[in-house]
Amino acid sequence: MMTKKIALFCSGGFSTSLVAKKMQDVYTAEGDDVKVEAYDLGMADELGDDVDAIVLAPQVAWDEDSIKKEHPNTKVVALTMQQFGSMDGATVVKALKEEGI
Repeated sequence: MMTKKIALFCSGGFSTSLVAKKMQDVYTAEGDDVKVEAYDLGMADELGDDVDAIVLAPQVAWDEDSIKKEHPNTKVVALTMQQFGSMDGATVVKALKEEGI
C-alpha cells in the first residue's frame, strides 16, 4: 500500500505547520501510512495532482471551489475555524476521516 499524502495549505502561517505536525503525530500513533505536510496556498497548483488530499486552512477556504475545479481527481476539504483553531491533530484527523480521507 502506498503512503497517503495530505497537503495542508494556508497563507504561510506558522500555526499550519504546527497543525500538520500534530496531524502527522496522530496518524503515526494510529499506525496509518500517511504523510502530512504544510504549504503556502501558492503551491496548490504545483502539488495538487500529486497528493491524495488537499486540506485548506480557514484563511484560504475562500479558494475551495477553484481548487476543486483545478484538481478534480483530488479530494479537497476546507477546515472550519473551529476545527483548525482547536490546534488538535486528532480533531482534524477525525474531520478528514469523516470526509473519507
